[in-house]
Amino acid sequence: MVQPEPMAKRSMACSQGVGGAVDRLSALPIELIHTVLSFLPAPEVVRTCLLSQQWRSLWRSAPCIDLDDEDFGISMMTIHDGTLEEKWAKFEDFATNLLLFHDNTSSLGEFRLSSSIYNQHHIDRWIRRGIEYCPSVLKIQIQVYPRFKLPPIVGSNFCHLKTLYLQNVDLGSHFAGLFCSACPVLEDLELDNCEFSGNPSQGITSSSLKNLVLEFCEYNTDYPLVITVPSLANLRLMFGCYEYGISLCKMDSLIKAEIYVAEYETTLPQHSQRELLCSLYNVTCLKLVGFEVEEILNEESDKFPKFHNMRTLNLHSCFHDDYELYKKLEVLGSFLCSAPCLEKLILKYCMFSPSSDSEWEIGKKNITLRCQDGKTFQCPKLKLIEVIYNHDNNHQLIELLWSLGRSLPDARIELKKIELFLG
Repeated sequence: MVQPEPMAKRSMACSQGVGGAVDRLSALPIELIHTVLSFLPAPEVVRTCLLSQQWRSLWRSAPCIDLDDEDFGISMMTIHDGTLEEKWAKFEDFATNLLLFHDNTSSLGEFRLSSSIYNQHHIDRWIRRGIEYCPSVLKIQIQVYPRFKLPPIVGSNFCHLKTLYLQNVDLGSHFAGLFCSACPVLEDLELDNCEFSGNPSQGITSSSLKNLVLEFCEYNTDYPLVITVPSLANLRLMFGCYEYGISLCKMDSLIKAEIYVAEYETTLPQHSQRELLCSLYNVTCLKLVGFEVEEILNEESDKFPKFHNMRTLNLHSCFHDDYELYKKLEVLGSFLCSAPCLEKLILKYCMFSPSSDSEWEIGKKNITLRCQDGKTFQCPKLKLIEVIYNHDNNHQLIELLWSLGRSLPDARIELKKIELFLG
């Protein structure tokens, strides 16, 4: 255990003044100091210049620049409180000077910009300046409408970029070209509430990308969004609007996929949902949210691929359409037959709408799920069926799943009741 210094020794050090005191902070390895600074808001990083003489200029070489107008009291809650102009002036002055005097002799580890105010002129200037430091991580969050228009950017500044996160950004017409030629080491891309516009053939092409997240994005062209990422391992597509669909090319490396679709085909047209599903043939873990019978049902079995590697299938809020329950289970069975190595099936709020108070009238009879070739449905490696439900009137579903379980003696069924707002 480290013992505190004797009072006399501490008093002597203090009596020597700041110049005679032991500067233990400056004795720390510079890499450790930089790591600590990367967790601090930008104003706090600059204030470290007051700690000692050696720290006077240390903020200039900090590997992370984090500009957030919330550090200056600006937020969606205070945007109309009468002090916005004064607060923004302070933020603008600080951000401009921080970027102007930061050491540009080495690449930046991370550049983050978050703003609740749409000021195209200032934000353009800050983004351009931040990117000139060739960051490895770039995060731009603009939290108000209209979407911020991404300015033209010199591609050579992205030579070290590994992670890119954009929120509420209009990607313009140059985004696709930027990806193809300027991001040779990019591994993580997340686009949140962004819009693809300008170029009718715009898509996402990368030979290095491993993780791709598209949340609530819009693709407003007359062509499908083409994603060609041969090294992609994880894909998350959450809602948004893709009127002409999404085309996945060269997805042999894809391991995990999550696809969320909204009601009334607002995310993807019905045929595009099925085509997208067929493109995920190589995944080991698949999560589908909001899919209906029509999207999975395929009368031409030769066009429905085998998911040879799939081990886990997670269905959330699926099969809420008007088909009879036996038909929904037949479609589910056909899907499972295409996953011969499936080990775990999760059904969360499926078959019955969680908000429905009506009872389903189901006759007391055995239901056998059959494959399209007429053979009895079997899934020999399925070990666990996890059923998560909301209303007690789903006991009919549970009963039928138990009957399905009896035909699969190696499968264990776990039932969980979770309220919808907790799920």
